Amino acid sequence: MSYKFLSNGFTLIELMIVIAVIGVLSAIALPSYRNYIEKANLADASTTLTNISLKVAERKLQLFNASFVQRDLSTIIAQQVNTDSKYTIGGECQSATDCSIYRLYAEPKSNSNLKKSVWLGNAGNLYICDTRSVSNITDASSNANCTKQ
Repeated sequence: MSYKFLSNGFTLIELMIVIAVIGVLSAIALPSYRNYIEKANLADASTTLTNISLKVAERKLQLFNASFVQRDLSTIIAQQVNTDSKYTIGGECQSATDCSIYRLYAEPKSNSNLKKSVWLGNAGNLYICDTRSVSNITDASSNANCTKQ
């Protein structure tokens, strides 16, 4: 009688090799994916701040000789903010009586894993900052954590 050894399935070594290959690919792909997601969210926040800045310019033209104040800036921000955004959008005027000099910022919400913020001055200079909080920055050009875009 002749018995043939039939091999059905995979050996333990083959399964371990497949698991090791999947682990290596995951270790490479996951950080790249997270970086891609952060860049996409930064682009969304940057676009939102730019749109707010354009609306501010329109409102200043509408007011002509009247003062543009913090209330006007807050109203424009509230109208432009997307509720699905991963960022908290805010803005502050340099003076309480006149908002001709202002700054806008987008900070990651506390429940997100994002690590960078966006800062935009009234001159249109956009900065990406390697910090979660930029609301207290009055001039991002002099901040070592911020780079101009």
